[in-house]
Amino acid sequence: MTRGILILIFMLFIMILMVSRKMPTVLALFVLTIGICVLGGVPLFAVDPDGNQVGFLQNVLQVGAVRLGDAIMVAIFAGWLGMVMERTGISETMIKKGAELGGDKTMVVTLVLYILASLLFTVVNGLGTVIMIGTIVIPILISVGLDKFTASAVMLFSYCVGNNINLSNVNALAGITGAEYQNTFNILLICSAAEFILGIAFFVFRNRKIGKKFAFSAPVKQMDNGEYQIKGVSGMLAMITPLLPLLFVLVFKFPLIPSFLIAIVWASIFTCRGHSWKSTMNMLTKTMFDGFSSTAPSVTLMIGIGMLLAAINQGEIKTTLEPIMRMITPGTLATFIIFFVLLAPLCLYRGPLNLWGLGAGIAALMIGMNKLPLNAIMGGFCAVSIMQLLCCPTNTHNVWVCSYTGEEVTAVTKKLIPWAWPVVIIGVLASAIMWI
Repeated sequence: MTRGILILIFMLFIMILMVSRKMPTVLALFVLTIGICVLGGVPLFAVDPDGNQVGFLQNVLQVGAVRLGDAIMVAIFAGWLGMVMERTGISETMIKKGAELGGDKTMVVTLVLYILASLLFTVVNGLGTVIMIGTIVIPILISVGLDKFTASAVMLFSYCVGNNINLSNVNALAGITGAEYQNTFNILLICSAAEFILGIAFFVFRNRKIGKKFAFSAPVKQMDNGEYQIKGVSGMLAMITPLLPLLFVLVFKFPLIPSFLIAIVWASIFTCRGHSWKSTMNMLTKTMFDGFSSTAPSVTLMIGIGMLLAAINQGEIKTTLEPIMRMITPGTLATFIIFFVLLAPLCLYRGPLNLWGLGAGIAALMIGMNKLPLNAIMGGFCAVSIMQLLCCPTNTHNVWVCSYTGEEVTAVTKKLIPWAWPVVIIGVLASAIMWI
């Protein structure tokens, strides 16, 4: 019991370092992994009765680093597609065409850009693409009379809605929790749809409350895509690129990586017409490298999470923490709902309900208790991830959006939490109905 208490205190200490920004999450996960193994008594070197290496160096650092290898590779290929769409101007053209469709009607433009940005975020990811889309969307919204807070909210809602069913994100969460991909997608789709509807309600509410607020806004970013022209029939076909991975994975049951490769080839065919073979190959090569670079932060995070999961699943750690976790892990329908609904804000600041922070270890421990079905625990964590994606001040996309519009990031968090909590409730109840 003493070792277990020390481990929990150490986890709390690391969380404080992350909240106070004294240690970045990606490094905190490595430190947490080592600390848990040391405090839990996991030996550096050990061999099981079958002769397999089970010590800390081999079974935690070495094996843990590649534990989420499938999710890492999917993220890399998704990043490549995102860079292709950015380099060829597909993403920017979609946003600008949507703005033209809405004219100068504030709510129409808001809803059209909200839908298009959400669609783009189902495919593209990373801070670079958030900046690329945000520098187009936000000035357009402000130019048609949206106040800066609501313009910020449009970006955050769209990122939350799209990223929740981003195939790379779904695959990563399935890998972290050990749940089936389809089950993970189903609960995230429910949460995403609920948040999409709530986002529309939020924009209507703000429009009626605030009305039009015209103010200075940054100029809309001009497309810098060289000679690529997204127009005519080929342009229309190019703009369905974000839908292709979803179509091939969900309808035709293709694996994720081939689906992204098909979309990359599709985008190239309909944007590189008239270009030489050499220039097309140069574009694909550069976007491949840029895509790898853009996914580096999330890939590094997944390496750290893999190590943390490996540490938590060591026999010594499970034995040490089992008495404590058995007391706090919900075991009935009522306690499951109360636990995830009331404690949802603990997903903020990379806290114990955040699967991209301490929550990865906590989820593994809760699943190991076998008090509730694995899918139920996965669903609870996925439900609270809505609040994390929309509201967490430590998200790089939240920080950039608020910085760009001049809003204070923690103030935005406080205003948006009430609009995320109902979706958490819906997701938790859906998980309970489906799996408990």
